[in-house]
Amino acid sequence: MKKIFFVLTQTNTYVSRIIRHYTGDTYNHISIALEEDLSEMYSFGRRNPYIFFYGGFVVENPMKGTFKRYPRTLCKVLCLPVEDDSYQTISDLIQRFASEKKSFKYNIRGIFKARKNINYQKSYRKFYCTQFMKYLLVCAHVVPESFFDEVVAPEHFMKLPDVTVLYEGLLRDYASQFTPTTQQIE
Repeated sequence: MKKIFFVLTQTNTYVSRIIRHYTGDTYNHISIALEEDLSEMYSFGRRNPYIFFYGGFVVENPMKGTFKRYPRTLCKVLCLPVEDDSYQTISDLIQRFASEKKSFKYNIRGIFKARKNINYQKSYRKFYCTQFMKYLLVCAHVVPESFFDEVVAPEHFMKLPDVTVLYEGLLRDYASQFTPTTQQIE
């Protein structure tokens, strides 16, 4: 058995506040990490922390990019044990997305339709964050496609069987516990 980690976040940007207003959910973005330190998280989101509509597959870090720009980002870190072959499938898929990242786009139309509870995904080259997470879990046979409602929100991942909450609070506080301080290095 191996573990994967889901990171639900709320940056409190203008766009995230609009999404929270419509959904009522505490968190409106989700990433996946293969390591507990979250040094590399994968998702669909902003490619540039200053431009919302320029998005696609992204590799995120709690101390860089959008999360660096918004140090008061709230998060909930979930841990999910998965079979070794499921972990390998997820890892392989992430590597494929990373190697072809320029060919994947953010599903802007889908995110606006999701607000009306309409699942919209015309191309498997366009995702928004929760569509990508669902895709990974279904492809890796962690859950059947019918497990999630048609439109998936970050909060739905807390309902996965065997998921546990590792942490809730500021993202940078979680990440800093894995960063050695100067005293620890000496």
